[in-house]
Amino acid sequence: MPKISSKKIFLIIFLIITLSIAWRFLNLLSFRDSNIVLQKGLTVKLRPRESLQQNFVANRDGLTKVEVLLRSPGIKYENGDRMEMKLADADCKETLRTGYLDDSFLNTENLYEFRFDRIPDSQEKEFCLTATFANKKENAKSIQFFTMGDKEGQSLSIRPVYKNAHIWQDFSELNQRISQYKPWFLKHYYLWIITIAFIVFSIASVVILITL
Repeated sequence: MPKISSKKIFLIIFLIITLSIAWRFLNLLSFRDSNIVLQKGLTVKLRPRESLQQNFVANRDGLTKVEVLLRSPGIKYENGDRMEMKLADADCKETLRTGYLDDSFLNTENLYEFRFDRIPDSQEKEFCLTATFANKKENAKSIQFFTMGDKEGQSLSIRPVYKNAHIWQDFSELNQRISQYKPWFLKHYYLWIITIAFIVFSIASVVILITL
């Protein structure tokens, strides 16, 4: 059996790491509803085995996530806390997606995410979001959801997140959003040229260092 050189092993490891990072980036690439600013208003308590519902309207196609603000300490996974999530039609009857509320990738203290498979035709449709505190311990502390204001009866502090049908559309929208806050030489195709050149240079540099 031929012996694999250490250089090839390092190249394979580097390739696996690079592909893993690329896959993770593409998987996380999505876009918040820029018209909604999450607020930390009054809170609504949810005790173990209780549920609450909130209706909202998606402003575009490709609904793929809902962000939720919880008051600290939030969900204590080590204590067995689980927040079951369900996305249904406007009447809360037909279940479309199910899952759990997880920590945000951004690791923001109060921000949590309900991720699910993309809904392609979500624009202008009303959805019903249901959260159920699934902790089996009846004496567990309640979890508090922030609302969007300082008056009773305010809607929960939630924000829809969207993803395009094709990856090139995601990249195009990402470019547009970044370009809003950059000087002219970091906008549009200039930004693409710089980004691609940086990635190619970085990968080539690592490969050269390994093979030398």
